Amino acid sequence: MKEERAEQQTAEDNGEDAQSPNAGDEVAQEINRLANAMAQAARTLWSSEQRHQLETDLRRSLGSLVENVEEVLTRFNQSEQGQDLQEQAAKVADRVRSSGLAAELKEGLTKGLKTAATEVQKFADSLEERPAETDAQDIPVESDNAAKEEVSKQKK
Repeated sequence: MKEERAEQQTAEDNGEDAQSPNAGDEVAQEINRLANAMAQAARTLWSSEQRHQLETDLRRSLGSLVENVEEVLTRFNQSEQGQDLQEQAAKVADRVRSSGLAAELKEGLTKGLKTAATEVQKFADSLEERPAETDAQDIPVESDNAAKEEVSKQKK
């Protein structure tokens, strides 16, 4: 890698075009190096002490929140208002069941989910049926010299 860097620097110093036959390989190598550096940074952050401490603090806080909510709900359920609400909810549930609305809702939901699953499957199948595309993309790329000229124009 260092040898390639030295060759690239020598080519640039000699005024050679950056679009030499190895330019594409160099770009791919740099992209690979960037991806590796990002992966290493992510691994380092994930295993850091700060992340572990944050996770511990979040778990403790969420556990406390759950306990508090459960306590409030328990007290509400034991209160007269809570019991009245439970009775009203049971009556509404009975009316929905007896009216057949629940069966209609279930049927409609099932039909909608079936249609959605079918469409997603069609989409997935269409992706698999596409002919293999080449790695080349139609994205214009300026040479290093053109990019340097553009930067110097912007600075003026």
